[in-house]
Amino acid sequence: MRLDKLVKLDNSKIDYSDDNHKLYWLNIFAGNFQNNLKAIYHGVSKRDLPFFLCEQEWRTNHRYTGKHIMEKVAKYISKSSVITNKIIIKTLDNYIAHFLVTN
Repeated sequence: MRLDKLVKLDNSKIDYSDDNHKLYWLNIFAGNFQNNLKAIYHGVSKRDLPFFLCEQEWRTNHRYTGKHIMEKVAKYISKSSVITNKIIIKTLDNYIAHFLVTN
């Protein structure tokens, strides 16, 4: 089967003045992620990558919280349980194989 039968190419000009354009938020998210990785974190180790990705997801999902951020944080803390540093390190070590590139 030919590829042109399976894939439909939409060749349109990107209008960034339209807030609902399909690539608008993807470009903003990718730019924020890249800036955070380069400027704030100066590179993240492979072991800590899952935490970094979770933090980026949290920041994206809560970007419009504004002055109610402390109420949300308090809610999350009240629903969470205590976890030790030893458990965090063990969990990261178990998942590090998923992020290592082998040649």
